[in-house]
Amino acid sequence: MMKLFGLGSVVGCISLAALWAPNALAQDVSQQQLRNCASIDNALQRLVCFDKLAAGEASPAAQDTATAEQSRSTVEDEFGREHLKGATSSRSDKIYVKIADAQRDFYGKWEIALTNGQRWKQTDSRTVPLPEDAEYYIERGILNSFFLGREGENRRIRVRRVED
Repeated sequence: MMKLFGLGSVVGCISLAALWAPNALAQDVSQQQLRNCASIDNALQRLVCFDKLAAGEASPAAQDTATAEQSRSTVEDEFGREHLKGATSSRSDKIYVKIADAQRDFYGKWEIALTNGQRWKQTDSRTVPLPEDAEYYIERGILNSFFLGREGENRRIRVRRVED
């Protein structure tokens, strides 16, 4: 009976020490660090910031203006590719584009080259004319889908970005 009691107390002490150890290693989080994380607009980045604070990693600093400018310039470059990387920075739901070249493939679907260097391909079977002098936009749909539409017109086609 004494052996079981001794074994139980040893196991209990080890369990208590294992539960207490991560708290002893964690750094104290200041109110300023919490405010910095809370001020982040993007929900995913805010969650990552709080996770880093909880894990005791180096405190994430607020983004300086140079980093913010760089992220804004790459928003258009990354439009349509966000799902390939996983986490995204700031997502835009619509970009306005100009078509440099649009040709139909063997199946009658559009292959579109934009002036910014992106290439898109039609995925649905709708027939829509694409005049050169119109203003176009690419809009985000649900489940990583994208639509190419023309300003002032109700029709749009489903497209996907083609990697170069």
